[in-house]
Amino acid sequence: MPVETYPKNSTTTSSFHGVERKEVYLKYLPKPDYLEFQLPATHVALVTNEGSTLTKEVVQALEQKGNKVVVLNLHNVENPYNSKTSIGLSNNEDATIHNTISYIESKFGKVGTFIHLHPHFEFQNGQFAQHFGTERELLKSVFLIAKHIQPSLNDLGKTNRANFLTVSRLDGQSGLGKRGNTSIVGGGLPGLVKCLNLEWSAVYCRAVDIQPELQHNTIAEHIIGELHDPNRAVVEVAINEGGRAMLDAKEVEVVENNTIQTAITSDSVFLVSGGARGVTANCVIEMAKAFQCKFILLGRSDFDYVVPEYAQQDMQEGALKAQIMNALKAQGEKPNLAAVKNIYKNIIAKKEIDDTIAKIEQNGGQAIYIKGDVTKISTVKHQLLPITQKWGNITGIIHGAGRLADKYIQDKSEQDFYNVLSVKLDGLLTLFQAVNIHKLDHLILFSSVAGFYGNVGQTDYAIANEILSKAAHIFRTNHPNTQVSAINWGAWDSGMVSAALKKKFQEMGVSLVSTEGGPAMLVNEMNVAYADQPQVIIGGTLPAGISYTEGTLNTHRIHRNLTLKANPFLMHHVIQGHAVLPVVNAVGWMTNTCEQVFPDFRVFHVEDAKLFKGLVFDGNQPENFVVELKETAKDADQIKIEATVLSQAPNAKLPTYHYKASITLVAKKNKVETPSFTPQISGNYTATDGSVLYQNGALFHDTYFRGIEQVLDWNESQIVLSCKAPTVPVKDQGQFPVISVNTFFADIQYQGMVIWVQQYNEGAKSLPLSTESCTIYESIPFEQPMLVHIEVVESSAHKMVANCTVYDETGKVYMVTTNAAVTVSKGLEW
Repeated sequence: MPVETYPKNSTTTSSFHGVERKEVYLKYLPKPDYLEFQLPATHVALVTNEGSTLTKEVVQALEQKGNKVVVLNLHNVENPYNSKTSIGLSNNEDATIHNTISYIESKFGKVGTFIHLHPHFEFQNGQFAQHFGTERELLKSVFLIAKHIQPSLNDLGKTNRANFLTVSRLDGQSGLGKRGNTSIVGGGLPGLVKCLNLEWSAVYCRAVDIQPELQHNTIAEHIIGELHDPNRAVVEVAINEGGRAMLDAKEVEVVENNTIQTAITSDSVFLVSGGARGVTANCVIEMAKAFQCKFILLGRSDFDYVVPEYAQQDMQEGALKAQIMNALKAQGEKPNLAAVKNIYKNIIAKKEIDDTIAKIEQNGGQAIYIKGDVTKISTVKHQLLPITQKWGNITGIIHGAGRLADKYIQDKSEQDFYNVLSVKLDGLLTLFQAVNIHKLDHLILFSSVAGFYGNVGQTDYAIANEILSKAAHIFRTNHPNTQVSAINWGAWDSGMVSAALKKKFQEMGVSLVSTEGGPAMLVNEMNVAYADQPQVIIGGTLPAGISYTEGTLNTHRIHRNLTLKANPFLMHHVIQGHAVLPVVNAVGWMTNTCEQVFPDFRVFHVEDAKLFKGLVFDGNQPENFVVELKETAKDADQIKIEATVLSQAPNAKLPTYHYKASITLVAKKNKVETPSFTPQISGNYTATDGSVLYQNGALFHDTYFRGIEQVLDWNESQIVLSCKAPTVPVKDQGQFPVISVNTFFADIQYQGMVIWVQQYNEGAKSLPLSTESCTIYESIPFEQPMLVHIEVVESSAHKMVANCTVYDETGKVYMVTTNAAVTVSKGLEW
């Protein structure tokens, strides 16, 4: 149903206390580069069979790359794959999987690459859960395989490339494709992979979702491409006939203390799991305040428990447990730890439930508590009839129940997997079965950033929450009358976040969701303006993965097929009728590749950047290039790399060298002190319009490189510019996406040198030649006003050299370039 047809009510939101809101979307990715690597002869690629010819295509593609491949037939997967190197699982119990992996490694070799091919399931006739049981068991198998290949992969990753990939076929859009019949349990795989990426710093981890209609040989080609992608900053990829993308989130502005339109009224009735205690309770109290609606609170605690007289007053945990022990002694019982803990738990639960209901009622709402197991419909449904006869139909679901079992994957058990998934997944099915889903106005699912970003120790929890998020998208597709919101909550400053974990988050700069701001944001999420946003992130992001920087120094050879078509921005940099790769983008190519290999580092210093043979798209240019990254030093704080771009003509004996630079990366966790800068303005120059330079022939650059807005000072010793880099759409950036270095802005400072040369060298033209060094203190955003000071160091009939400083109006320095050189040529024409 379109938003404008929702019944309207209005309410005013409270303060959000700095809590962020991010919208989820698919971000364009170019075709991946290709990292050279080969598994040692002692290792194999282990592939799970998904029951179709796709398995054969993937096996053949891997073998063509020189891999020794073993195929694992998972339990209950149709059409077993038969070969001399295939093996089957008789069941998917932990012991069986452990023994099978041990057998594979003793007979064929250690696992160096693991690829799980997940079958594509579609449900029929609206039977949403038709394949849940089968898919859950497959996910459990992959979960336990990860547990048992953890030692082999991590040992190999210290000296070689080790890989863990999962391949699902939901829709090729990470579940955002609005398909109405795709079984979504396989959508939990990215949660596993993103957590392993954090736990296994030495292992390359990638979750891929591919459009199921693509030909199997095409899918196999994509899998090989993802396997060899050097970019460790990307963990989850979606591939369809339209291209390649990654699931991302962008922060959006939200206005607090604002009137919003909503479909919730005082007659709305919400069934809430986990709603009587913790953060969910805080949320429903805020909803009662905003909407004066009704809540059926479902929990496992006993509402009929009578709090003893001695526990009526609030007291600290130690004092209350002492009172419990005294009471047990007075009754002639011998106190034991289990009995004391149980009584304490019952007292706290009852008091919290009573407190929640009281606060709901104080704020104008109504609440009834029912005891039941959210994973078992038999304990819930019969209790709802008398309530709905009194209040009317249930119009909304809030699924807030959750369970944790935080451990590294190697310490997880089958029971951990079942316990954590059951609350989220079986709980969702119970809630669906308890209501008429066709009459729901709202479905609110409490998911987590642990699924969206991954989190150490939470592989099972991340899987469960990723499934919930996928469920939100498909439910919205099939039930357009329902406003659906899977809220991927950041870490709260209460609830399941312990004091120790809270401290760790704060040390890492992760902002926590406050107990005031989080509930206020939930109320804001009921705005009908968000009706077509089934998934949202509320709260801070989680830390990114940590690069493995121990061990030997390595050399990485990374191939790129570079075409004009794949890089639309090049048509904005045309000289004499041909697109030319700007030198700054070539240097950015090298720095970006470094940052992709080491994603928790950023480029800080570039030295001795040189152009040997530029790239002109005149029809004779090479298309296949190699970026060679030679590590010269590395530790947890700094990495030094010699980077070279070269090409190899088919019949040439020697390669052609194009660009070279020495690059220093620093860990993102370490703060770099930013200097300040104040230019000395001559006072003898009247500011002029910079845009004229692009019209009068002084500069050849088109829209994406037109950043000079004003010339503020101009004399024989310096030129000062007011600049702003225009936004370049991500897709048009092509294979040269901006990461730490905004190469489009970097080109603008060279333009200042070009126009200086023209002024003082009788109209001579110039092009970038080399740079002694460049220090990047902070990334330069698109559309942000900046100032560029260019100090002339040397000027001759053939060369001009300058120092360039990029700073903002406060004097904060973003980038300093030392001894940047350009050619001087009176014969050069644009």
